[in-house]
Amino acid sequence: MSSPRQPVTLAQYRRRRTYALLALILVIWLISAGVNSLIATFAGGATPAPSHSQAAPNQPCGPGAIKVQAIVGDGTSPQLNFASGDNPKIWFTVNNVGSVSCTFNVGSSVQFFKITSGSETIWDSKQCDRSSDKDAIVTIKAGQTLTSPAGEWFRVYSSGTGCGAEQNQVTAGGSSYHLAVTVNGVISTDDPQFVLN
Repeated sequence: MSSPRQPVTLAQYRRRRTYALLALILVIWLISAGVNSLIATFAGGATPAPSHSQAAPNQPCGPGAIKVQAIVGDGTSPQLNFASGDNPKIWFTVNNVGSVSCTFNVGSSVQFFKITSGSETIWDSKQCDRSSDKDAIVTIKAGQTLTSPAGEWFRVYSSGTGCGAEQNQVTAGGSSYHLAVTVNGVISTDDPQFVLN
């Protein structure tokens, strides 16, 4: 025969209630901490890792991000026919066709103009005096086009002695020529044909 239970005193009753309450608070805190941790994990994981199209600012322009266009004209607008005694002006534009800003060297040290007629190279800026050429690193925004200053071509051949006005004159009287330019390794597209009268 089992012994009769001892009556629970008021102090024991309160102590058990306190322990039960503390245990409940601990369970609630653990659940809350777990939920907050999950929320933080998912929120942090929602940030995408940088991709090639989300390059950091001041990162060099990648292959295919820059388009170069050669221009012949009067120094402000394109022109394809030049009257006798009218020297063509040559320049270029660089356009960031990428989706982010990037840096690109547009300095004279990396600019190379070439004028051809058929398969013959008539004038090449590599034969000019390039002793004062410099780099010029610029930031080009996505979609932005930059325009270089225009320079004058004196209707001359270039040679090992230079490319200035003192060189031999080219044939005019309706002769046609093409201008191409390379800027920092990027070759121009859609090179213009022009006529000297």
